[in-house]
Amino acid sequence: MDFFKNSIVQKRIQDFFTQCISNDRLAHAYIFYGNEGRGKEAFSFELAKALNCTRTENRPCNDCPSCTKINNFNHPDIKYIFPSSKSDAKNSSEIISEKSGNLYAPLVIKGHKNIAIETIRELKNEAKYAPFEASKRVFIIYGADYFSREAANSFLKILEEPPVDLLIILITDNIHTLLDTIRSRCQPVHFPEFTLEQITEIIKKYENSEEDIDSLIRLSQFNIKKIFNILRSDYQSRRELVYKFLKAAAVENYFTVSALIDELTQKRDKNYILEFLDLLALWLRDALHFSISESSADFVNQDYAEAVQKFAEFYQDTNFDNIIRLVEKYYFFIKSNAHPALTLTNLSIELHRLLTQKKAVKEAV
Repeated sequence: MDFFKNSIVQKRIQDFFTQCISNDRLAHAYIFYGNEGRGKEAFSFELAKALNCTRTENRPCNDCPSCTKINNFNHPDIKYIFPSSKSDAKNSSEIISEKSGNLYAPLVIKGHKNIAIETIRELKNEAKYAPFEASKRVFIIYGADYFSREAANSFLKILEEPPVDLLIILITDNIHTLLDTIRSRCQPVHFPEFTLEQITEIIKKYENSEEDIDSLIRLSQFNIKKIFNILRSDYQSRRELVYKFLKAAAVENYFTVSALIDELTQKRDKNYILEFLDLLALWLRDALHFSISESSADFVNQDYAEAVQKFAEFYQDTNFDNIIRLVEKYYFFIKSNAHPALTLTNLSIELHRLLTQKKAVKEAV
């Protein structure tokens, strides 16, 4: 029997789970891990369909009643759990409805996210009973690193005494954020990058876009979630904000810096700021690349190539490695819920210091 022939999945993952299913050697619990945008969620549902598809070949078929229900997120035995936020106005059904339209797209939840103890208690109660209609019940838990401490400890009970008809899939970008006691009871599966051809196929499946796909892939660093975010948001305006912020910080124009920070923080959306810092790091990596190779051929920001080149030439004595690490440090601060405006203000001051540090020493000599 063939598995995942109709799925867009990395060959290593396809071969591994084909063998597991064919030899009836599935583990009771897996951790799907790897960098964001590698299709971990999407494959979780492909696996759930393959295990419950009613066809005798080419599973999943995406056509039988079981596959159809799973695709529409209304199969009673397939549970999709994700972090929630009290401040998010959307309810779970609206978020799931959006997600069912494109499993590769980012799940946007504003505010402080966690997986609450009440959610795990509900799962534990469901795990006691046999599936309603599936041969294999599947619990898919996205963002497993957002377990509250109480939820994580409670979840261990399911892993310690798993029912034979239940498969658990935990999804995380960083496996080391999970408790050791959870990691030791699950089989880890690392997801590599998609190939260029696979990313192109995924984009064309969900979007009728005239954008330059190769440029999108460079800009997203092969992260399929970021590509869909670019296609569905004001990414271009954020890239313009990066350019303005960097220029203003470089010359200590803190009036402009303050106005730009207000623009970044008025949405009260941490993800919006994190994406801004991602783009800032990409700009600086282009500058670093030019300072080493004196070529713009491999720039991520091809449409800003001239501006990046002039910036790199002007600050040719600058250690761009240090500045990139600085941005990454402030990215972590924002992700850890540091005060956005104060953090970005401090970043702008540090950016100016590092950009001018070596020039000042050279002039003093």
